[in-house]
Amino acid sequence: MNRLEGKVAIVTGAARGLGAATAQVLAREGAKVLLTDVLLETGLNYCAMLAEQGHEAVFCEHDVTSESDWDRVMSTALEHFGRIDILVNNAGIQLPQTIEEMSLADFRRVLDVNLVGCFLGTQRAIRQMKNTGGGAIVNIASNSTQTIVPLTTAYSPSKAAVANLSKVAALHCAKEGYAIRVNSVHPGPCETDMLTGGDARAADIPQVRQLIDAIPLKRMGRPSEVGEVVAFLASDAASYVTAAELFVDGGLTASMMK
Repeated sequence: MNRLEGKVAIVTGAARGLGAATAQVLAREGAKVLLTDVLLETGLNYCAMLAEQGHEAVFCEHDVTSESDWDRVMSTALEHFGRIDILVNNAGIQLPQTIEEMSLADFRRVLDVNLVGCFLGTQRAIRQMKNTGGGAIVNIASNSTQTIVPLTTAYSPSKAAVANLSKVAALHCAKEGYAIRVNSVHPGPCETDMLTGGDARAADIPQVRQLIDAIPLKRMGRPSEVGEVVAFLASDAASYVTAAELFVDGGLTASMMK
């Protein structure tokens, strides 16, 4: 559809999973894409695949918790593409532990990647976008902001904070007249390595099967389906959408609300 023709997008955590799928959707819609990740070889290979498909794509090794890395990513985007129109803060980790098991170091690590990384990226994207006519920031949260389980001791709080950070940034940009929209996307269970461990047979594991059976649409999401929602929010079709939370979870969150 080329809804993003001429746009420049940065996608973090783009070497695999939701980030890789999102980068591909954005590229297919016409965007020039800078992919970032800590997984250097995997990221370079995926970026090369996008280039072979005819897309303009560049990869940058990137620790989202590092201010200097964020500055380098922004400089790389400007050097290669001249501007930044879209930022997708996707990089995230989950360490499944109960509150009794989790160490302070692990708790801080999850918050650093999931929340601090999102803060740094959003802040720096606003600085660039406000001088070039605006843009769109999409922060990947999670339906775990509503569907809480004991093993998401750090993950759920970090993603709830991402959702609220997105609203704070959205209202700030609106008040300042920056023409920058900020929204959060809340995926449910998706067919990614984070959930399945890369095993196609994961759906046969009793715990995973139980999870799938609880989803009203009776299946996990495909990473590209999350990417399509991100592309919508990044496009002019969503020009009146800001400070919103979009749940992409097959109806799971709604089905659990009493």
